[in-house]
Amino acid sequence: MNAIDLPSNRHPVDQLGQIRETIKHLQGREKELRDEISEAMGDADSLGGDEFIASQSVSSRKGAIDAKAMEAAGLDPDRFRKPDTTVFTIRTERRVVEEV
Repeated sequence: MNAIDLPSNRHPVDQLGQIRETIKHLQGREKELRDEISEAMGDADSLGGDEFIASQSVSSRKGAIDAKAMEAAGLDPDRFRKPDTTVFTIRTERRVVEEV
């Protein structure tokens, strides 16, 4: 069983908030490490550590469609959109604990 999978007596909302804080911190550290590795790699194909080898590739993707420009050109941008999807979002924030 993974440490993240361990049962807890904490409220699920508290667990979710804590996990999201941890993820945010880890994503920041991941970006720092990616930048450091990319700089250390330079033009090389890969860079090896003791346990892992990193390789990087460069790619590009097309930008989003400009709906206003399509309208200006006499086109209806909604004709080209994919169907709507339903998304559920749960936000968490630290509870402010008042001192008694």
